[in-house]
Amino acid sequence: MYIQEISFQLPTDFDWDSVEIEFQTLIVTYRNNGQIQDSSIHHIFINSENKAVCTAITIAKDALNKKFNSKAINSSIKKIEQLFNTKLKYQLIGETLVNEEKQCKCKKSEFYILYTNFLAIGSPITCGNCFSDVPLYKLPKYDEYGYTPILSWESNYKSCDTLQIGCSVGEVWAMKQMWRADSQLSKQGIEICKKLTELTNIPTFYYLFNYRSIRHTKDIQRKCPCCGGEWLLKKQLHNLFDFKCDTCNLISSLSSNSH
Repeated sequence: MYIQEISFQLPTDFDWDSVEIEFQTLIVTYRNNGQIQDSSIHHIFINSENKAVCTAITIAKDALNKKFNSKAINSSIKKIEQLFNTKLKYQLIGETLVNEEKQCKCKKSEFYILYTNFLAIGSPITCGNCFSDVPLYKLPKYDEYGYTPILSWESNYKSCDTLQIGCSVGEVWAMKQMWRADSQLSKQGIEICKKLTELTNIPTFYYLFNYRSIRHTKDIQRKCPCCGGEWLLKKQLHNLFDFKCDTCNLISSLSSNSH
């Protein structure tokens, strides 16, 4: 992951509320297009040189290249530059110390996986071949606003994962949302997978979380929850996935809470 700086020079007299609103709009638009990651870690401030500055996290060094911009991003940039009579500047600050989430560089992915967790800040789409992040902005546009339905699911999933990790409020409900194929969360994710499969012609699998207190002998005999077919893999995939149904595009793991 990389730390990027976006900045522009402010006029002598400016309205801070206007600066914040327009800058936030740009950042949110970049986020909706998948070019920058989790919006909760962005910081907008004015530095000693009277510049409005925002630091952001990206998957790739060139994620903010204008060739990836949506019409909404270009419109937001134009508005800022005209409103404050300035030019936006971009600078790569550095690489994060822990950089486990790498960008997929496969020429052709055999399949994608819609997958995240409460700690992840990378793309919720991973490559089935290398298990690295697939930047959203390199996929066909999901809708006219970019990838907001995917980001909405990601936010919902992380919220559920946070509840089950916390183990005090809503744990059981959250876990059912994550492991049941017919939950609201899973239905949202499965629908996204279906559309991405249509848009990319690459099968996109939905990950079903599994952390139930269950006997290993029973867990290993589980069938696909949608078609009832066999889906246990002969060999674990990416040291994580034990189940994969190519009919229903579902993928899952054996419970680490089995006995």
